[in-house]
Amino acid sequence: MKQYFRTPCRRQPGSNASHANRGGFVLLVVTIVVILLSLAAYSYMSLMETEQRAAGMFGRDVEARLAAESGIEYVATQVALRQTDATLDLYHDPTRFSRQAMGQAEDARGQVRFSVISPSLVGQTDSLPRSGLMTETARFNINRLLEFENDTDDTTDPFTAVSFIPGMSEDICSAILDWIDSDEEPRTGGAESTTYEGLAVPYSARNGPMQSIDELLQVQGVTPSLFYGEDANRNGRLDPNEDDGAERLPNDDQDGVLDFGLRDYLTVSSRERNMQTTGIEKININNGIVAEMFDLIEESFDTETATFITAYRLTGDQKADSQAQGKLTIEQQQMVDWIAKNLANGELGKVTRGGMDLSNPPQASFRSLYDLIDAEVQVEINGAQQTLASPWTSNDPAGLMEQMLVLEEMLTFLNDDFIDGRINVNMAPREVLLAMPDMTETMADAILEARPPVDDTIKAADIMSSRRSPVWLLTEGIVDLVTFKRLGPWLTTTGDVFSFQVLGHFDQGGPTTRLEALIDATKKPPRVLFQRDLTLLGRGFEPSLLDGQPNEQ
Repeated sequence: MKQYFRTPCRRQPGSNASHANRGGFVLLVVTIVVILLSLAAYSYMSLMETEQRAAGMFGRDVEARLAAESGIEYVATQVALRQTDATLDLYHDPTRFSRQAMGQAEDARGQVRFSVISPSLVGQTDSLPRSGLMTETARFNINRLLEFENDTDDTTDPFTAVSFIPGMSEDICSAILDWIDSDEEPRTGGAESTTYEGLAVPYSARNGPMQSIDELLQVQGVTPSLFYGEDANRNGRLDPNEDDGAERLPNDDQDGVLDFGLRDYLTVSSRERNMQTTGIEKININNGIVAEMFDLIEESFDTETATFITAYRLTGDQKADSQAQGKLTIEQQQMVDWIAKNLANGELGKVTRGGMDLSNPPQASFRSLYDLIDAEVQVEINGAQQTLASPWTSNDPAGLMEQMLVLEEMLTFLNDDFIDGRINVNMAPREVLLAMPDMTETMADAILEARPPVDDTIKAADIMSSRRSPVWLLTEGIVDLVTFKRLGPWLTTTGDVFSFQVLGHFDQGGPTTRLEALIDATKKPPRVLFQRDLTLLGRGFEPSLLDGQPNEQ
């Protein structure tokens, strides 16, 4: 029987070392793979964290934008309330317009808010914005410029009216007049369609009222730097880059004063509703049918009021300056002539009201409601000549203010649905105030001096509530009666088209959205005319300025 024997394998020299080397190599590879996987995981986690932060920041940016857009809608509701409540303060009210919360966040950092701001036109480093709105009546309506040429009773020429507006020259003034007039005959220094049609990108002059203030950029001589000024971020404050010459944009004169552009002083949107707050038509005291006017006034007021206003229309103010005396417009004269013709034919018969014979056509009209103040008329009543003194006298300043508020609410001197281009004496800057005929630099400075400081909210609200009628210029001695009546057709303290900026922001940093908007409240409900994104210009306002307070030191 054969026996099999297993011969032991003989190990080759160095085999243990070979196994050890392979094991070490595998360990090295595994280690590298683990490290690479760890790095990949770390990179992935970092990327996800970055994406999470980006998503969070994007979400906060969306929240800020929605807050700003909500602020515009909020302003529209406040403007709508103002149409029925004249005491509502839209001028400066931090409790109403500053840091309004959007819902309730879980932590302070996540609380998103909006703030409504109107930049100052003072232009200094420390000038404060208002927590409120700016009426477009605080700017000069450039479409009224033609009136200075057409008004034979006014000695102010168009360029004199706007000569205080920075950057305005006589040639630019002529070019603007050519742009808005109806003909194609250029003035000296001006331009009509023949000039514009020769440009690389040709266009024609409008030859009618401007529809947008941005149209000024199409007018000969108006450059972007002249139109926008030095306020690059549109915050109304002199920032370092706006006072360093040509070192950083914008190019400025480095004089320590912020120069605003034409668009800050001019508008085409200033308009007021010519209706009562209830929506009822106002009574036109220049009504061509005087008997109808008498009846409406008597029904709304009393016989004394109706008699005096009608007597004024018949004979005019015996005490008025000849230049201030109102004259009949063409439309009114046509109505008067029609009535007089029919009376002469015996078709209308004799018309009397309050003992006054209204058969004869009226001899005077009102340039404004303020012609009634301290007026004196001589009229025949029941066959006897009588002298009537105005029920509205400047000897009683407090009473006159209340009386004028009532008259302004219920009466008008125009037959239009809207009144365009009057100037808000409570808000207009000096340069715009001086555009009014008969306004002097002394009077303009006195008006500015009388305005309350923005940072004193209680004082500002108290003072502004007592100046809801332009008659405060008379009762507080800023102007005399004759000048006040001359200024009358230009004066207002209201306005139904509002401009403002709104910021969507967070309590403790984060993205900010800044929008600029224009709201037209001449019809109900108020509508947003335009909305412009200013976010790329920067936040513009430090947190301490959002409620009209100075910088924190």
